[in-house]
Amino acid sequence: MTLLLLTAAWCKKHKAPPPLALTVDHGLRPESSLESTRVAAWARAESIPHETLLWTGKKPTQNIQAHAREARYRLIGERMRASGVSILLTGHTLDDQAETFLLRLARGSGLDGLSAMASIAPFPIAGFHDLKIARPLLNVSHTRLEATLKKLGQQWLSDPSNTNDRFARIKIRNATAVLQDAGLTNERIASAATNLARARDAIETAVAELLATAVNATPWGYALIDALRFSAAPREVALRALARLIEAVGGGAYPPRFEQTEAALDWLVTPHAKPTGRTLGGCRLARRGAKTILATREEAALAKEAPGVTIDPGATTLWDRRFLIAVPKSAKGRVEVRCLGAEGLKAAGRAVQLPPVEPRRIAAALPALWRQERLVAAPLIAFAGEEPAISARFVGFGGT
Repeated sequence: MTLLLLTAAWCKKHKAPPPLALTVDHGLRPESSLESTRVAAWARAESIPHETLLWTGKKPTQNIQAHAREARYRLIGERMRASGVSILLTGHTLDDQAETFLLRLARGSGLDGLSAMASIAPFPIAGFHDLKIARPLLNVSHTRLEATLKKLGQQWLSDPSNTNDRFARIKIRNATAVLQDAGLTNERIASAATNLARARDAIETAVAELLATAVNATPWGYALIDALRFSAAPREVALRALARLIEAVGGGAYPPRFEQTEAALDWLVTPHAKPTGRTLGGCRLARRGAKTILATREEAALAKEAPGVTIDPGATTLWDRRFLIAVPKSAKGRVEVRCLGAEGLKAAGRAVQLPPVEPRRIAAALPALWRQERLVAAPLIAFAGEEPAISARFVGFGGT
């Protein structure tokens, strides 16, 4: 509520529209529905638009907080897209920053896991590359947040799960007093995480430069890799760049396993290494001479992982975690997006623009729009059909 009230006050001062407040009712406790209703009433009292999103269906019995987090961000992301909102503001505090560091330290995380949460970052779950998350309160303590809310005359609402020591995060939180006695205050822990984040950012800058200079990512979702540039890059940078590439081209929710990426990099930088091709993370790598590697979607994995998705007029969807499909409101009705395939290539005819590399094989794995088994659009091969305004865009590395 503190973040909501502060944001609403900022919007009012700058004559901007009020924020849209979203509450997720996970349905994990009997009181959650009543709590959501109270938050909605508080928002209405401040003339702030509010919606409650419900997590329905069977609930997990293990790893509850992780599953709830995934569901929460999925519901929020879907609602943001439907509302045309691109940035989510969250109330993460300095204490959350410190707790996350300690939690990941206990799990043996490396540099990425121990680095501080960024104030502005990509959306925290896969499938929402077009959205961002902003955390404006990362330098503010939980205590100060409570004091601010009290001064604003607003009641503080506590989630009982925040005191349930069944959860690892709560166990970490309960150890705070002991750590502070040893000089490990939340401020110092958060500062250490920030220092690590600077090191991570320096490496990520080098990764971005390698991807920009050594990889030709095409609108058709495949990429050509300069193996010599990868060979010359520092190994950590090359490994991260290759993992990022495989995730983007292969439609993965997460990067491939480290040991698999290492083996793939060794193969990639070794001229004439056998075999001439390999698959990894839903991506097919094929050697094209001594210097160039083709990276494209693996057909067998695509068939399993990218089922048909129905899209209504005016909606967008991320298909296969690779292509952002936008159906205009002017569309004649709902459509289904699925692979173009051999059937679609035949229906599209010859007056199309196929990819210059492995034309028919790569084109068959591209998204196409269907209605009652009839091809109505395939934007990436310039087949307009009945729905010329439908667009498809490869989101590339990091959803740009």
